[in-house]
Amino acid sequence: MAVTLKDIAKRVGVSTTTVSLVLNQRDDNRIGDETRQKILETSKELGYQAERISQASTFPIHPTIGLVIADIKNPFFTNLASTIEDVASRYGYNIILCNTHEHLEKENEFLEVLWRRKVHGLILAAVDDKLSNPRNFLKHHIPLVLVDRYLRGAETNAVLVDNVDGAYRAIEYLVGLGHARIGIITGREHVTTNQDRLQGYLNALEAHGLPIDQSLIHSSHYTIEGGEQATAELLELPSPPTAIFSCGGTPTVGVLMEFKRRGIRVPQDMSLLGFDDDRWATLIDPPMTVIAQPVEEIGREAAQLIIQMIQGWNKREIRKIMLKTELIIRGSCRAINNSQ
Repeated sequence: MAVTLKDIAKRVGVSTTTVSLVLNQRDDNRIGDETRQKILETSKELGYQAERISQASTFPIHPTIGLVIADIKNPFFTNLASTIEDVASRYGYNIILCNTHEHLEKENEFLEVLWRRKVHGLILAAVDDKLSNPRNFLKHHIPLVLVDRYLRGAETNAVLVDNVDGAYRAIEYLVGLGHARIGIITGREHVTTNQDRLQGYLNALEAHGLPIDQSLIHSSHYTIEGGEQATAELLELPSPPTAIFSCGGTPTVGVLMEFKRRGIRVPQDMSLLGFDDDRWATLIDPPMTVIAQPVEEIGREAAQLIIQMIQGWNKREIRKIMLKTELIIRGSCRAINNSQ
């Protein structure tokens, strides 16, 4: 059997990453001379193929992609990361997954760590459309793909969803059912997906001659608690909405919890349309009408694009892939009379 990095790491008592860095000559003197020497001696002792070591600087043993996502608890990002990892592994790439919890400081820390680790490429779901700054990757032309969210003014590759169009079609559908007062629960303003979904909402109201009522627009954290709070505020308005458009799967759970707490029935008392077709959306009664994102397609496109860039393809071409959403009509919305 061929000797592996794991065999060397076990014998020396270090991680496989440390072994890989030494044999790839990518440790930047971060690993002590004694440890480095032990790794080299052990690799020879165990019969690790010498040609692999000699070629390491030009053909890394373990090409690695950094993946920085906003919230691993969000099913969208869970599925996205899983798809990217599946595609990457088929091409022989490892993934270093970093979860920022939507915190800019953590994102900056992870970007610095990944830069120092000399990852071969970066896939980034940015925390802030203006303040997120993968400067080292941009400055040194390290392959970079933005996913789900884009950065203002950054000319780089991206795989995105047409959130403006998705939100527009959601509101158009509700207007077609007779709803004129439609509440929206969106996320933080400095994330481009949230900005775009709000813009789609506003565009649809304007296109159908409906007034824009700022009291119906609520921005919250993409959490269950955020959904609960925003729903409570909408329901306590002097003239509450007849329908709510919730722009994320997790806050939609909070919407439903607040409805249950107040004895509000869907769709008899309130229509509800969500963004993201999470698995639970078909398990509840009635099943949710949603705007579905092609999560797996987003992940596949992002993974394939970063690998193409790492392998030297399309280096001069900036690609922005825009994918479409789908309106899936189920049972959580109903038609009403214009007088309601």
